[in-house]
Amino acid sequence: MFKKCFRFLPSYFSAVYLLFLLTSLLFLLKISSWSFSTVLVLIPALLVYPFFALLPEILLTLAAMFCSQKMKKFEALPAGLTAVLTVFLMHLFLLMDAGLYFRYGYHVNPHVLNIFTTPGGFEGMGLVPQEIITFGCGIGVLLLFHGAVFFCFYRFPRLSFLPPGKILPYIAAPIAALLLFLTSMLAYAYAHYVMEPAPLLAASAIPFYIRVTAGKFYKALGVKPPDRDAMILKLAGKNHVGNYPKNPIRRKKDHPRYNVVWLACESWAARLYSPQIMPETARFAKKGITFRKNYSGGNVTRQGLFSMFYGIPGSYWHAFLAAREAPVFIKWLQEDNYRIKCITSSKFSYPEFDQTIFFTVPAKDLHSDSKGATYERDQRNLKLLLRSIEEGADSGKPFMSFMFFESPHHPYSFPPEAEFYKDYAQSFNIVKAKAKDGPAIFRRAANAARHLDLCLGQVFQLLEKKDLLRNTIVVLLGDHGEEYYEKGYLGHSSAFNNEQTMTPFILYYPGIEPGVYTNMSSHMDVVPMLARFFGVENDPSDYSCGFDLLSPEKPRRRYALIADWDRVFFAGEKYKSLLPLDAVSMAAQVVTDGEDRKLTDVKPFYKEYGKDLIQAQKDLTVFTTRQ
Repeated sequence: MFKKCFRFLPSYFSAVYLLFLLTSLLFLLKISSWSFSTVLVLIPALLVYPFFALLPEILLTLAAMFCSQKMKKFEALPAGLTAVLTVFLMHLFLLMDAGLYFRYGYHVNPHVLNIFTTPGGFEGMGLVPQEIITFGCGIGVLLLFHGAVFFCFYRFPRLSFLPPGKILPYIAAPIAALLLFLTSMLAYAYAHYVMEPAPLLAASAIPFYIRVTAGKFYKALGVKPPDRDAMILKLAGKNHVGNYPKNPIRRKKDHPRYNVVWLACESWAARLYSPQIMPETARFAKKGITFRKNYSGGNVTRQGLFSMFYGIPGSYWHAFLAAREAPVFIKWLQEDNYRIKCITSSKFSYPEFDQTIFFTVPAKDLHSDSKGATYERDQRNLKLLLRSIEEGADSGKPFMSFMFFESPHHPYSFPPEAEFYKDYAQSFNIVKAKAKDGPAIFRRAANAARHLDLCLGQVFQLLEKKDLLRNTIVVLLGDHGEEYYEKGYLGHSSAFNNEQTMTPFILYYPGIEPGVYTNMSSHMDVVPMLARFFGVENDPSDYSCGFDLLSPEKPRRRYALIADWDRVFFAGEKYKSLLPLDAVSMAAQVVTDGEDRKLTDVKPFYKEYGKDLIQAQKDLTVFTTRQ
């Protein structure tokens, strides 16, 4: 039996290789630009990628075989189970990666892994039971398929197509894989050296592609180096906080102690805010300033909230998380002995806001509720928020009440009383959703926003009832936007278009002159605009990349920086583009106008924003690099 198992396994793993290869070849469908160099980079890599993916399964199966030699009756069982389970898990991984890439444009990465390894991460995905059932059934079918394939090779030895006893295939396979690997690496290094965009962009389609450079090698061969554009931005600096703030914060001792009510709303897209959908919010907005063209600091929650509290680009997240560095704004509150209560309808542990924004806030003052439908969480947490405001008002101390609402988040659930639109998507499964469903999905999200409005209305009513608006600052904004297939995507995190990055932003403070701000604003401007009320004398550049847009000097923002897990996007008033921080992002660079319409010529972008791009590079490094 042991010998029989050893005879058919090479043919079985060869068949699995072909199956993995078919899965890998799907990525060719995403390649829009081809060249000879692209072929040299892509095809060898796709041929060798399944081989590398198969190596762990082969080694584990062989280990199981040799460990079970003493078994008499079931000596093939350990090897069979090991082969089926490991091949199934790897194939599941490859299919999940392909699904992510085709739907969202990125592979399984640290961000994705972080979802599954961080407490609260999986719940933060917002999956509904129908979607979990769909995934579960697919996984079950895949497992049965791989079990059947193994059984066929085991039960019917004639299916084996590799002759036993021949050593040549086992020597040729790794040699061929090594040659293919080197061919792809050298082709990529050459494209990088001569700055040919097509192969650099194509390599992004391959999961875990190892990018190498060989400038000295090609230069030694006599290949002339390209005339690199001086505007290519350098990589961000050190990966630790070393310069935040740049200078010690100077504060007046006799500044007023205004209360702060900070309301952040998950996936609150700019389109969801209107007097028709959210009348209570629109009524309150007349008391303050509405920022009509506000960009989040991210197209995901992590970078969105990070940028609004820190006033710096979301790309600093990794360094600040590693350093456990809280924002200066929270430090100002604590220095002034504020009573702080923070509430979320998600989890403070995912993203890790308990280790960044609210790291210095005691755990007893952090309350999270992630059970049940999003609107149910908000309803429960709203009671806590209202109570914290009342208790804060009665305490005789200044207070800061923060709440992160979840109502507008996928799956856009809401109670009957929030049914503003009748013709909305009644059942919603993100796996089955299509572009034609976009309008109905938006109407469903609008009903969820109406529920958010009902919650916010109770907050505004309490502030008015308790006469707190005379000494309270109110900050109201979304963490990021949300797209409903307006430009080809659903949700957020997949693109940096206006739908996914622009959010409502309403600011109120005592003595404010109500109005509408029509120029560009950013989440990074929130703290600089609040600093005056905390007696801060420093220029905002000491602790942020934002501006006090309401100061007498009337500074005007020329661009906003928007980040996701590992990219930074530049949004100017006229043109927008992914920042070319490395050769790959330069190859992938697409310049659009302010409405996300693609432009064929990138020169006007560099001409208009040449100096701004240099400043943007400084923005990305100034707080982690000692000057």
